[in-house]
Amino acid sequence: MNIVKTKEYEPLQLKEGQDKQISSPENIQSALQTDNCFGFYLYEESEKIGFALLRQFEEKQFFLWDFLIASRHQGFGKGKKFLQMIIDTLRKDYCVEVITTTYIFGNEAAKKLYESFGFIQTEVICENDVHEVNMELICYNNH
Repeated sequence: MNIVKTKEYEPLQLKEGQDKQISSPENIQSALQTDNCFGFYLYEESEKIGFALLRQFEEKQFFLWDFLIASRHQGFGKGKKFLQMIIDTLRKDYCVEVITTTYIFGNEAAKKLYESFGFIQTEVICENDVHEVNMELICYNNH
């Protein structure tokens, strides 16, 4: 598996209801057109099996905006490998110090994944139509 940086987005097939846990394809593509956002595709051989949208909000600080694995590739540890590849790339190419993310309250798979990398909960947002958990990972570079 390998990752490729991108400024384009083609939706991947997700499990039913998972599209509600990420931004719309139109919003992802719109974000990719801004200077401070970029994406990564995860490839297995020549097939796109994952996508992540990142936004740099400060020098050395990134927000993992959307993170997804195509439905037929879920449950095999590929998301964990993909997230590790993203973190490694951000450390190597951007000297990242902080990565933040959110997940929809109740998404236990996302919570478990992020916690396994050392993300900690910083805030729970419960407003009108927003029920999400904010998380943060402090990255230490050994350069």
